[in-house]
Amino acid sequence: MRSGLDESTWAAVVAETGLDVASSPLRPLGEHAAPTAAPATAPESTLVEAAALALGRADVGISLLAGTNRSGVMAQLGADTTVLGVALRAVLSGVGGAEGPVAVPGVELGAGRAGGMVEEVMRLVPPGGEVRDLPDGSVGLEREDALVMARTAVADEPVAAAAARRAGLDEVPEVIRAIARGTTASVTLTISTSAARLHAVRQWLLTDAGWVSLTMLGRRVVHAPRSRDELAAELTALMAGAWDSALAARGRVS
Repeated sequence: MRSGLDESTWAAVVAETGLDVASSPLRPLGEHAAPTAAPATAPESTLVEAAALALGRADVGISLLAGTNRSGVMAQLGADTTVLGVALRAVLSGVGGAEGPVAVPGVELGAGRAGGMVEEVMRLVPPGGEVRDLPDGSVGLEREDALVMARTAVADEPVAAAAARRAGLDEVPEVIRAIARGTTASVTLTISTSAARLHAVRQWLLTDAGWVSLTMLGRRVVHAPRSRDELAAELTALMAGAWDSALAARGRVS
């Protein structure tokens, strides 16, 4: 099931879930954020169930922002052991001088099988990066050194080289040079479970040499070159860990 909802219908569906969505990126916009009257007809139960899962009543959930420099989507996905709910909204960048993405009215709401979460996320990843032209192996760096190298590897090679030496490297890694040359798309995703509000966070950047997956480990950032298929494999592994955590928590509760 996949349905396009206008803002008033989406607000009615959200209200029917009974969830507090004040801090959700998918909360109803503008005058619909606090409806003053009940809708003439109750929303379909399948829509309400999908929205409830997507917005937080799930064993495992993902919040995602994906797009290019001009447009993208923000989405929330949630699943119990059988059903997946997906809600997404288009966003535009650089509208009216606004900083950051601007939400577009209207939401796409969908439902499917719980095992389809990885496929749904990859559907939202911007095209490109099917093949990577970066060497195997991840590179872990202090966040400050990584930022300096990424900002100066093209514009100021001596500064970048100094940062590399400070990090104990002979030269700026190729994966950092790829980021320094520019990125054309990005994905930021946060995985949560019924056991942990924050299970894992990843940022994926599309460079001219393929995707780069960023993982924060304390003050360090791990940069891992990825093809598009390797992103899907990484997400599959993350989801397996999330489901283990969620199901273990469910077992403790029962």
